[in-house]
Amino acid sequence: MSRNFELMTQLELEAGVTDKPRPDTTDHAAAMNVVPILSSHASSGGGEEMLRLIQRIFLSANGSAPRQVVLCGVDEENGSSSVCAMAGRTLAANSSRPVCLVDANVRSPRLSRMFGVDGTTPVSGPSAPLRDQCVKIGSNLWLAGPNILADNCRVLLPPVQLKERLAQLRDEFEYMLIDAPGTSVCGDAQLLGLVADAAILVIEANSTRRLTARKAKESLDAAGVRLLGTVLHDRSFAIPDWLYRNL
Repeated sequence: MSRNFELMTQLELEAGVTDKPRPDTTDHAAAMNVVPILSSHASSGGGEEMLRLIQRIFLSANGSAPRQVVLCGVDEENGSSSVCAMAGRTLAANSSRPVCLVDANVRSPRLSRMFGVDGTTPVSGPSAPLRDQCVKIGSNLWLAGPNILADNCRVLLPPVQLKERLAQLRDEFEYMLIDAPGTSVCGDAQLLGLVADAAILVIEANSTRRLTARKAKESLDAAGVRLLGTVLHDRSFAIPDWLYRNL
């Protein structure tokens, strides 16, 4: 682990999440495992941190790496879609196995719109294999629109059917990154995190309030979701990031 990564982790709560001063060591929010990620529009620093995140979560050699991970924010406007897209591209570029981005925000399919895909229209008939119902957006990268996990009323499938659908997707794809609505919007993120392998909470740097982030974490914990940690999205630096990387 680089010194830069360690330093960024230590500074996260002071520079990224609002509501200072820094809480004491008993603060549950401070205990979260935080990975700061630069904006997708930033320079290579964000790519380096994203690669490190992907290696730690999906490409671990310990044999217990999750294959289906939910990414969710706190409220309706969050960076989970951007982080999901960037993570999916990074994972596909560093693995030969099939990767699928799953747009599970059935009410507002931001992830699909990012790739210019109409998330409400199936690519092929509902009886076609699941992979054929997804859009291929890279050599080993696919996008599954919200129709994969939703019913005809654009509501997330019931828990039993949702678990079965994710099991079917697991047969088609080695890795899945699932973009979910914010935890305060509805209970979809909690449900998805429970039936998937794990979840990651996305916090907007200098925007998400500490109390709000803590409540989001607690709601996932209460649902029994395996929370891997937190990604601090759209982090900016007071000094040039090339200099930051050399600290």
